[in-house]
Amino acid sequence: MERRSFPRIPVQMHTRIEMTVDGLFGQEDPSHGQGAISCMVTSIDISLGGFSVRILHSPLDTGKSFSPALAYMLVGRDITALFNDERVTVEGRVVRVDPETMLMAVVITRVSDIDRWRELCSQAITGIF
Repeated sequence: MERRSFPRIPVQMHTRIEMTVDGLFGQEDPSHGQGAISCMVTSIDISLGGFSVRILHSPLDTGKSFSPALAYMLVGRDITALFNDERVTVEGRVVRVDPETMLMAVVITRVSDIDRWRELCSQAITGIF
């Protein structure tokens, strides 16, 4: 098993994320325009190389959790996390989803403002959040 390149720092931030899920719902499904799922999450931990979030609310949420079939289909999909309050957008790939706890782990591939993301990680280490 491969070790993480950067240690994760526990921090809770609320944000909205959008996941790219092209083809997941079929071409004719108007309820998921452009093949994207939007949901509210709270972060569990962050690092320069990834983050974990708990899904709080999604249009696909059945009241408790994603179905296991949907959760497993999200693994490997591209994701864009818009941390609006922190003024940074993070792109990555879903590496793990637990449909029972609604936890999702993401490996980061691109950050809109790497200096701001480093600052957020530093603030989390010092306990500012």
